[in-house]
Amino acid sequence: MKILLVTNMYPTSDRPNYGIFVKEQVEAVKTCFPDVEYDIYYIEGQSDRMSYPKSIFEISRLINRNDYDLVHVHYGLSGLFLLYPFRKKLPVIMTLHGGDIQIEQGKIIQVFITKQLLKLADVAIALNDRMVTIAKRYCKNVVKIPCSVNMSLFTPFEHRILIHAKKKLVIVFPSSHDRVVKNYSLFVKTIDELKEKYKIDCREIELKNMTRQQVADTYRSADIMLMTSFSEGSPQVVKEAMACDLPIISTKVGDIDFLLDGVADSGWVDSFSSNLLCEKIIDVIDGKVPGVNGRKKIIDLGLDDESIAGKIYHLYKMKLEKTIS
Repeated sequence: MKILLVTNMYPTSDRPNYGIFVKEQVEAVKTCFPDVEYDIYYIEGQSDRMSYPKSIFEISRLINRNDYDLVHVHYGLSGLFLLYPFRKKLPVIMTLHGGDIQIEQGKIIQVFITKQLLKLADVAIALNDRMVTIAKRYCKNVVKIPCSVNMSLFTPFEHRILIHAKKKLVIVFPSSHDRVVKNYSLFVKTIDELKEKYKIDCREIELKNMTRQQVADTYRSADIMLMTSFSEGSPQVVKEAMACDLPIISTKVGDIDFLLDGVADSGWVDSFSSNLLCEKIIDVIDGKVPGVNGRKKIIDLGLDDESIAGKIYHLYKMKLEKTIS
């Protein structure tokens, strides 16, 4: 099975973690199903905006000159080649990642374009239920398949010190400060309130410019993750932190409620209130949130690499066997 994978998110030498979850999905599928072969077409949209219009013709040329079985697009804007009428007609699967279909992330033009491209795709993969609902208005075949977690890399310490026993907390901000959608101002406000109102001694770690191993080590050594985002798809950082049994408190974005439901020392608030976030953190510190550990929840949900690779492969097979019209 030969697949052309088209994406504007993929690791490069100068940005080794950019779109790493796309590469990890590719590697997982290839490892689990050796009959799958991928060619990668990377659109460097961050550094060269002209790469998008150029991709329309270059991807179409690749499709016409090679014996691909199908095309898998990651991120809506990467699918502009669907507008080109003089290309070989192949099955196209489009994975949506959040900002391409959820208007809350502020990418209004991208969302509009993605909706038009979805009409031309054969199957859409969405990361959460809300994205499924939106995508179904434009594409008749939509499935929910969140990105997976490398359970071998993201593992807990054998003897984690419970947060209730700590006098000083290390709190992870799960992104870069300058990403507006991650709402760092609410994170700062919550941390300040913890210090001033609740007299909690804490410090922050920003997830930025780290190797994958450093990220995993951060999850293992920290005490809690605080996600304050305005919008998410199915946040990888949360799933990876869960695999390390790191407690998580978050705003209710993406599929956070699906992921954290019933997970010990974790939870979410359905607002952007620093006061409510603080109250949730205090409940965790006081040991008032029982449940299963995060790693077990990831396994129970089938969000490990092997399980998700199986779902992707099954989708490929169904489309090629024309069981999806």
